[in-house]
Amino acid sequence: MFISYTAGFTIVAGVVAMDYQWLLLGFIVALAGVVRGCIGFGFSALVVASAALFIPPATIVPMVAILEIVASVHMAFSTWRQAAFRPLLYLLAGTAIATPLGVYALVLLSAADIRLLLSGLIFILSLLLLSGWQYRGVVTKSSYLSMGLFAGICNGASAVGGLPVATFLASVRLSMTQLRATLVLFFFAADLILILSATAHGLLQQSLVIYSVMMVLPMALGIQLGTVLFHKLNEKTLRLAVIALLLLLSLTGLVRGLLGYLIS
Repeated sequence: MFISYTAGFTIVAGVVAMDYQWLLLGFIVALAGVVRGCIGFGFSALVVASAALFIPPATIVPMVAILEIVASVHMAFSTWRQAAFRPLLYLLAGTAIATPLGVYALVLLSAADIRLLLSGLIFILSLLLLSGWQYRGVVTKSSYLSMGLFAGICNGASAVGGLPVATFLASVRLSMTQLRATLVLFFFAADLILILSATAHGLLQQSLVIYSVMMVLPMALGIQLGTVLFHKLNEKTLRLAVIALLLLLSLTGLVRGLLGYLIS
């Protein structure tokens, strides 16, 4: 009898803990949606850096890709005519080649290893954004392809391939309209590539799709609120605040991961 009560308590506690995790994820997704609505970037990085602390990376990365596709689909159809297609094609060629490698790492490595990798990537990319770095060399087809390869690995392993591409394209001679449209199409296509690769590796299961659909509403509400706040908040200050938050979250993940290795 005691054993049955103990088992029942364990099951109930597990269900409550799981509900708590998904409620917390919904809050994180809504907050990241506000950021996306305000400044147009940082959604994936914020969700991954936060949620990977308590949800397996192999679950959160494909989920973020699904949410990014949903968030980008309307913008992709309305802005595609303004995109710089030649650079975009080379970027996506590299991304298509390298994304499966990133996803393979997501499957092959342990959750602890991937958390450490995610935190390290986001920390480095956030420092890059904070530094205001711009590419100073001659931009060639090889430059776009190489950036696409790097972004593909980042995208497959952590769903944050958009950060290096956004930083790189900001230093290329594109109008703001072209830059925005090119980034929107890149995010949309890169996440489709990620979903296809994740499906091929068995990561995209029915339960994950259901949970992703549940997260669409908080994301949409967050984006809508962010769009309203866009005209009331200082974009530069908010951008710096987001980068600071990414640095804090990724540093927390790095310290936690390294301590885990030292203790074990």
